[in-house]
Amino acid sequence: MANTATEQDYLSIGEGSNLFDDEARYFFKKRARLTEFRDMDIKFGRNPSTNDLIIKTGDNAVKQSIKNLIRTDYYERRMRPGLGSSVKRLLFEPADNITEIRVKDAILETIKNHEKRARVQNISVKSTRDGQGYDVTIVFSIIGKNQPVTFSTFLEANRG
Repeated sequence: MANTATEQDYLSIGEGSNLFDDEARYFFKKRARLTEFRDMDIKFGRNPSTNDLIIKTGDNAVKQSIKNLIRTDYYERRMRPGLGSSVKRLLFEPADNITEIRVKDAILETIKNHEKRARVQNISVKSTRDGQGYDVTIVFSIIGKNQPVTFSTFLEANRG
């Protein structure tokens, strides 16, 4: 029995072009790959099979970017002095509730100003008991996706 194409067998993608099921799946998969967020891995590792740089994709790329922004101080990057946050300076302040709120506000401001791919839903900053640093948990959603992504890190004051 031969199959014939009907209207349900193909999709219209605009501008008068129609795709059959297999072609449509390939087209949408390729489009999704092109619109996925991609960044180079900060460690500059290489892929053993292709010898290319390792690429972080999706939420891992955004997590890496947020981590780098939080740990970068203002005027640390030569050509972009406004990029960064004031979190490093706050790590040397007394570990109390006021400093926790200031760290939380600094992180929120940094993400809103410099990371357009993420929308922050919640930020939790807790000082450790001995005052050595802060446990930070950031819950955000990536633009175009509704799934919340959780990112946790520990911020500590390093002298030197």
